[in-house]
Amino acid sequence: MDMILNATNFQELQQAMPQWFQQGGVVMWLLLLASFLSTLVTIERIFIWMHYHLKRERFALRDCFASLNKREKNRALQFAKTLDTPALNMLAHGINALPFSPNEKMESYAEEQIGLMSRGQSLLDTVITLAPMLGILGTVLGIIDSFNILSLEGVDNPTAVVGGIAQALISTAAGLVVALIALLPYNLFRSFIQKLTLHLEIIGSEFNHICQQKRLINNQISKIALEQEASMSNDELKMHHANTVAEQSEMPYHYEFKEGTDEVEVALHPEMQNINKATQASLLEMYADEADDKDEFYGIDEVKLQEMQENKHLKKEQKKNTTVKEKQL
Repeated sequence: MDMILNATNFQELQQAMPQWFQQGGVVMWLLLLASFLSTLVTIERIFIWMHYHLKRERFALRDCFASLNKREKNRALQFAKTLDTPALNMLAHGINALPFSPNEKMESYAEEQIGLMSRGQSLLDTVITLAPMLGILGTVLGIIDSFNILSLEGVDNPTAVVGGIAQALISTAAGLVVALIALLPYNLFRSFIQKLTLHLEIIGSEFNHICQQKRLINNQISKIALEQEASMSNDELKMHHANTVAEQSEMPYHYEFKEGTDEVEVALHPEMQNINKATQASLLEMYADEADDKDEFYGIDEVKLQEMQENKHLKKEQKKNTTVKEKQL
């Protein structure tokens, strides 16, 4: 029973529509829905953009930047909260983030505001693409009905076929009209979004420039490191730098070049400090006592070490020759 009532109501509503709308077929109802949604979004966006442009935020921005130049963050925050606009709200987020870097917070908030201001544009874009396609679909369906009539009645009655094709083209015209109605506000709102994006970028760049110039941004980690380094004594500081360089090197010592001079400071690892207690003569004597070739010694004269290696090799050769002669005898 309910279905019969609904069908009856739909027929009554369709009969109440204009004649050209009825001739367009079922597709005209889809085009009517798309036109209604695009009109609703257009009216809502026009109201939002008018409300935004009527706010005179340039005075609040000027006072906010003037307070930042005087390093008055609290007063600048008050000016940033006087109006509810994307630029002033972005500045408020940036001021609240000081003395840390506010770039990430400001960028994320700017993207969020741009997304809110561009709300509804995706629907308009969909209507621009969908409406002509629906119109062509209605035309194709109307032409199919016309050729069905032609196949049933023959060519003796071409009036019905021509009239059917003419009615089918109504949906195409309606689809183009709906797309044009949505296209104009879509391009207008897109230009507004581009201007707003550029405006926020300029405001963010100016805010960052003032913060850098007035040193409102401090790196807290670097500040703590400098305080710790200042609290260390000179001996502890030298040991700290020596350990840092030693950890990054596989050598038992590292070099430090003094700027402007030819002097070079050589520092040993803490594990190699005991080598200073060994004399060069003791190390040469240890090498002469059949030391392993893989051992590494530090502080030995390379010329003397080369002479010791050659003497050792000559002694081995002489010993071999003597052994061979004794066996021959």
